[in-house]
Order: sequence, then structure tokens, then C-alpha cells
Amino acid sequence: MSVSFLPYVRDDVRDLWVIPSLARDDGDGFEVSVSNGNAVELLLALGLSPKPDGIFTLDAFSGLVTAALRRHLGQRSPEIAPAEHAELGKMRMIHLGRSEGYIERRLGDLAALVQRRRLAGATHIGWG
Repeated sequence: MSVSFLPYVRDDVRDLWVIPSLARDDGDGFEVSVSNGNAVELLLALGLSPKPDGIFTLDAFSGLVTAALRRHLGQRSPEIAPAEHAELGKMRMIHLGRSEGYIERRLGDLAALVQRRRLAGATHIGWG
């Protein structure tokens, strides 16, 4: 499973959040996707509770990302080694691990994407 951070605008006529057309045409350029576990770590780094989904204005989210990057200046999140858990007759769980500094790199990706999302006409950012 994964969590995607996506750009949104409000469609008041249909009463729902939609992805701007420019972002739909170039999904890779306007989306950050991470595993569920890494999403929890990113949300905690942003000072948010690790809820499964949420939506913020781009300005509010940008402020959270900037503050998180400042808190992490000169720090690198630790490497997490790959791990596997298997029991007879149960589902095998595999964690692929995480390289040192991963959280800081993904915060940087989120900061860059906020700017691209503005250009696409997005007003909000959401995840889920």
C-alpha cells in the first residue's frame, strides 16, 4: 500500500475535490507517493498526526514543509535495514528498508512539488 500527496482544487458545482488538469496530464511531476510506513514518518516530521488522509491549503502545507526542513537542518533520518517477518501459515511481511536521509529528501520533494502545484492551478494539497 502507498500514500500519495496530490494537488487539488475545489469544484463547488459538483461539491468535490479534483486534481487540476495539468497535474492529471503529468501525474509523476505533481505527485509524491510513499509507503504507508514512510507516510507516517513524513506526516510526523511535518508535525501532523498520522491520519490516513487529509487536505490543507498550499500555503498552510508549504509552511509545515518549510518548518520541518528547518527542524531537520544538519540532521539525517537514520537508515532502516530491510526486514522480513514470516510465520508458517501466515502472510509474509517484508519491509524494504530506508536509506539514511530519506525523510529529508522526501520533505525536499514535497517543497518542490508545492511550487509546481501552484503553477498547475492547485489551491490545496491532500494525501490518502
